[in-house]
Amino acid sequence: MERATQIEVAADIIWIRLHANGEMMLRRLRSLLRMEKFLFYQGIGWLAREGKISVTKTGWRTSISLVK
Repeated sequence: MERATQIEVAADIIWIRLHANGEMMLRRLRSLLRMEKFLFYQGIGWLAREGKISVTKTGWRTSISLVK
C-alpha cells in the first residue's frame, strides 16, 4: 500500500474512534488504536491540516477532539 494511502487510512481510523468516544487524551487514543507511531502522528497531522481536530495541551496532558 502506498504511504499516502496508509496515512489517509490511519486518519480515518483516528476520526472514527474520536467520533465514537469524543475527546480523549492523545496517549490513550494511541494505546487504543495500536498502530505504528509514525502512522498515528501522520494521521493526526492529516486531520489537523484538514481542520477536523482540535488539540488542547493542559500541563502535561494533551487532549484531542473533533471540531464541531
